[in-house]
Amino acid sequence: MNAHINHSLKNIAKHIPDNPEERLTPEMRRLLLSGKYRFDMHTHIFNRDYIPDKYFGIRIPFMVNAEFLEYVESMLDEVDTLEEDKLRYYAYFIDFASKNSMEQIVKYLINNSASNTIFAAIAMDFVTSIDDKVKKGYKEQIRDLAKVRDKYPDIILPFLEINPNNPDAIHIFKEAFTKLGFFGIKVYPSLGYLPSHPLLMEIFEICEQKNIPVIAHCGVGQVHTSQNFPEIKYVEIDENGKWHIRKQKKMFFFKNQFVKFFNKPQNWETVLRAFPNLRLNFAHMGGEDDWDGVAKTDRQWTLRIFDFMERYPNVYADVSYILHRKEMPSLFRECYNNNDIVKERALYGTDFYMITTEGKFKEMRMRFISEVGSEIMKVISVENPVRFLGLENLLKNGENNKQDS
Repeated sequence: MNAHINHSLKNIAKHIPDNPEERLTPEMRRLLLSGKYRFDMHTHIFNRDYIPDKYFGIRIPFMVNAEFLEYVESMLDEVDTLEEDKLRYYAYFIDFASKNSMEQIVKYLINNSASNTIFAAIAMDFVTSIDDKVKKGYKEQIRDLAKVRDKYPDIILPFLEINPNNPDAIHIFKEAFTKLGFFGIKVYPSLGYLPSHPLLMEIFEICEQKNIPVIAHCGVGQVHTSQNFPEIKYVEIDENGKWHIRKQKKMFFFKNQFVKFFNKPQNWETVLRAFPNLRLNFAHMGGEDDWDGVAKTDRQWTLRIFDFMERYPNVYADVSYILHRKEMPSLFRECYNNNDIVKERALYGTDFYMITTEGKFKEMRMRFISEVGSEIMKVISVENPVRFLGLENLLKNGENNKQDS
């Protein structure tokens, strides 16, 4: 174990198996061996209990009840303007977040997805970064997610967000990977940290050695820290490979400032230099701005991600959230057919239920799948996810992996 890792993390790492298959439930292992499965590599199932009132930077009225939301949706269904569509979808999103439990959300997800779909279910540590009240803390969220996984052990694959600004981050990491059976990690930098934060760098070192996959938010998004003047820690690596911890104060006033500074893929250069075999998925494949219209050619974030794919063997990217765009299937199919590295590393994900702010989940999912085609879907929802997760030995090719809608 490298000298960079502190003593506490070294002890935790001893209890994490090197082979990711050993972090699977027996039920999920059997499903994978059957060959009759597909993956949705990006979902969220937390409900209102874990979300600050000021989520998205505004106050969400979680006090409204389900009957009122149904009434709003029914009224808006009668109108066809774009603005009222957005209001209807917003009510649709709030309805998911307002469910009484994670399990209610999971049941909807199962009923509106292809059979035998395995869902990467991602926890989010809002409490550390958004200064507002929540009903339940982050530790309760990950324990409740583990309970949901225990009820659906063949299809829920839990991912833990590590927020290095959380003073309990090491303890949370330990509990998730030595007691609760979590499989992977998520990082959401615009919650107020860089991926090269010293604590994250130590955890990524364990991830590389233990084949723990990492999902990184990389795109536009509403969610960001509520701190406008954060002190940011990060690691610089000199020409001799020595780590230097730096600090800087930053000032932010607008959403785009948080997004551009924290979420850009360039921030991962230091991480990948240090850990070139890290299993890393750039969620949203650069984000909507990079896929905004058929004529768009200046895809700076997406092209940077493709460059990382070319240079590092375990870098992937998923199409979550951006799949809602009506032009996305044709754009993605063109990109897939003309770029071998995209064929090898693209992943299917939806970003349920965040994507419901853009429309009805099942309609968007089915449109993307039908227009992309079963051959491509087999690669991005079966073969590539298994490789990203380090489960190649369980990969089953052939007719058993037919895609349905």
